Amino acid sequence: MEIKTIGIVGSGTMGSGIAQLAAQCGLEVRLCDVSDKLLTEAEARILRGLEKMEVPAAFSLIRKTTQVSSLKGCDFVVEAVSEDIVVKQGVFRQLDALLPPPLVLATNTSSLPIRKVAFSTENPKRIIGMHFFNPAPLMKLVEVIPHAETSADTIETVLSLARALGKTPVQCKDSPGFIANRLARPFYLRSMLLVSQGKATVTRVDQAIREGGFRMGPFELMDLIGLDVNLAITRVLFQGLGERFKPVPLQEKLVEMGHLGHKTSRGFYLYAGGRSNGENPMLSELIADKSSPADMATLLRQVLQDIYEEANRMVQEGVAPANDIDTAMKLGMNWPLGPFEWQKQNFRPVVKTKTP
Repeated sequence: MEIKTIGIVGSGTMGSGIAQLAAQCGLEVRLCDVSDKLLTEAEARILRGLEKMEVPAAFSLIRKTTQVSSLKGCDFVVEAVSEDIVVKQGVFRQLDALLPPPLVLATNTSSLPIRKVAFSTENPKRIIGMHFFNPAPLMKLVEVIPHAETSADTIETVLSLARALGKTPVQCKDSPGFIANRLARPFYLRSMLLVSQGKATVTRVDQAIREGGFRMGPFELMDLIGLDVNLAITRVLFQGLGERFKPVPLQEKLVEMGHLGHKTSRGFYLYAGGRSNGENPMLSELIADKSSPADMATLLRQVLQDIYEEANRMVQEGVAPANDIDTAMKLGMNWPLGPFEWQKQNFRPVVKTKTP
C-alpha cells in the first residue's frame, strides 16, 4: 500500500518530531492527542522545526485532532504516547477496533516489549515496533522490531516507510531495550560504577570517554536526558535481563533527591544559565570509596569492554547481527564506532581527523 497519510497518536517531543519529519517528506499528517493545549504546543514546536529546515510550507500538511476516530482514512498509524505499557495497550485496543487490517499500527516505544502491546489487541500480526530517535527529523536510525507473530507484509511496510522518510532501518528481535538502549546501558552503568568505586571522578570519566572519540561523556549525557528517564530504562532492562543491569545506588540516590540533570539545574553536574558549573558537591557525600584512581586509557577500555561483551551476548541471542549493531550505535547514539569495530582496533581511542 502506498502511504500518503500518516496518523500519529501522542504530540510530545517524539510525536511532534515524527509529525515534522513526515510533513517534510510530503506526507499528510493527522496528529492526535488528548487536549488542544498539548496539540497547540506541538504545532509551535513543529513550525519552528520546519522553519529551521527551511520548509515552513510543509506545516499545511498537518491536521490536529483530539479524537482518535479522526484517524480513519490514514494509511499508517504510529503511537508515541508515554512509556507506560497500560496506556499503550489502551491506545492500541482503540486503534485496532477503529482501523481494519491490513493497515499497520506501529509503536515508537524505546524499550517496552512489542508483544505485550500486540497481544492486547485482536489483530497482533499487523503490530510492530518502529523506534525513532530524538530528534526524529535529524537522527538517521529507526529500529524496526517485529514480535514473533508480526506478518512479513507488516515488516516490509515499515522498512519501506523508514527508507522513504530518509532513515536507515535496522531490524532487531523483540527483546528488552532492543539494540541501542540495551547496549547503551553498560556505557552508563560501568561509568557510574567506576565513580562509585573511587576509580575516577565524574569529570575524569567524561573526559576519558570524550578523548576516546565520543561526542559527550556518559554523565553529561545522563544529565541531558534526565537521570530519572535514564534510570527508568535501566530498571526495565534489569527486570528483563537480570543482575548485570542492576541500577547503581549513586544514580538512584540522586533521583530520590530530585537531582535529575539539566531540567532541575543539578544532576551529576550543577548548571547555571544552561551551562555546566562544575560537579554536584553532593557526589562527595554519596561516594564512600575514593581510592585507587585509574588512568584515562584504563577508564575508556573498561567501559568499551563491557559494551563489547554485551554486544556479543546480543549476537548470540539473535537480537541482531554484528554489522547491524555497529550501525545502530553509530546512527542512533552518535558513537564514532560500533562495539565490534572498536574491538577490532583493540579499544584504542578514535583518532579525530581535522577538516581543512
